[in-house]
Amino acid sequence: MGISDEEWLAAARARAAGGSWERDADAVFAEMRASAPLPEAAPKALHCPYCDEHPPLSLLQRFEQQTNSPLRYCNTCYGFWAVRDALTAGVSDPAEEHPALFATRGPKRCRNCFGHLKPDGVCAKCGKPLPPLNCPGCQAQMERIDREGVTLDQCAPCTGVWFDTGEIAAVFRLEPPQGLAASRIDENATDDGAPDWLSAAMILSRLFLPFLPI
Repeated sequence: MGISDEEWLAAARARAAGGSWERDADAVFAEMRASAPLPEAAPKALHCPYCDEHPPLSLLQRFEQQTNSPLRYCNTCYGFWAVRDALTAGVSDPAEEHPALFATRGPKRCRNCFGHLKPDGVCAKCGKPLPPLNCPGCQAQMERIDREGVTLDQCAPCTGVWFDTGEIAAVFRLEPPQGLAASRIDENATDDGAPDWLSAAMILSRLFLPFLPI
């Protein structure tokens, strides 16, 4: 805490009267340490709530979007974590071609047996419901909300929203730039469908059967 000019002058006169004009160096450094502001705590590392390994979330570099809160994403599953004003100015820069932004949304899978989930979130194979995700910030269980026909995970205390793979593109209607490869996943696929090798064999038989000698 600083002192007034009058207090400083009075202290200087007292030191001069006592034969010691200069203050003791240790006392000066002790006052400086006491009045120095405390260092800010390092920001808490946030981890992916979806991946089993919970890798740390990375910052999406945005040079034209001016927000107080950054937009984070998972390098493994391409899920996104947004808090407060992270999305108020849009998702990304106009020329951004980050693959995480344009990842295709796939069918929801059970975390126990990797089976397809029914519309109510229950696995069609093992019958177990999809467990809620924990907030990357406070670790509380997030609630599921519906936005633009997409079910998202939201933490009310942290004002954060988690977007699974491809959900941020679906909500904000992002179109991949020309030339950017995008995976094609059938969202309506079920576990009852024919194996891929059988489907390929049937297509090939239709193509070459008319040319086979009888």
